Amino acid sequence: MDLIAHRGASLVKQENSVESLEYAAHIGASATECDIRQTSDGVFVIFHDDSLERLTGEPILVKDLTYCEMKEKLAEKNYALLTFEELARRYREKTPILLHIKFETLDDGFVNMLEKSGLPFICGVVSPQAANKISTAFSKENVLAFMPDYHNIGEFVENGAGIIRLWEPWLSEIKPMDVKMKYDVKVWVMCRDLSCTDETSSMNGSPESLDFIQSLSADGALLNDIELGIRWKTKQEKE
Repeated sequence: MDLIAHRGASLVKQENSVESLEYAAHIGASATECDIRQTSDGVFVIFHDDSLERLTGEPILVKDLTYCEMKEKLAEKNYALLTFEELARRYREKTPILLHIKFETLDDGFVNMLEKSGLPFICGVVSPQAANKISTAFSKENVLAFMPDYHNIGEFVENGAGIIRLWEPWLSEIKPMDVKMKYDVKVWVMCRDLSCTDETSSMNGSPESLDFIQSLSADGALLNDIELGIRWKTKQEKE
């Protein structure tokens, strides 16, 4: 089962940084995930949240800030903001980057930017339109569906998604093998511990979670604690 480092090695390095992504790649992640948003002046930045509230205490939306404004506010909290251009220039690993594209509509300019980046990537899309745009330019293996729920899997697949992301809590209602057999796609599952009250920590993963996801024939699992994941995988390979 593939292991995907959510926001890179986000428990030991700054999330969504080159260092975090490269460290995850170095220790054996099958892919390493980061998030991409756009500022008010059109700069594509590697940033998870839609606002700065979690990191700065200010509920200002990324889309309402210029790149310089956002960079300055985050720097005050010792958070280094990474642009997509910097990521493309600095990342030199062969391990694919799963780009979680946080906006629904993609244009030709964005696709051209991906083509010129030279990065090994998978695009995580949040709308069927975005899936269609990416799959037209690349292949379905480069398109992962980050769906808000599992009821529109078919629509994403029809528009070119080759990988479906499920949440662990959904597995009581929908099974990876059923999705794979019906749609001929890969299925990755996002670890999620609903007993954990902190949303970020709830995605750290655990050996029990990985055992469960693997038992259902998932092709991959996304988790924050990639070091834990690699230890789990090493143990699996020895047994």
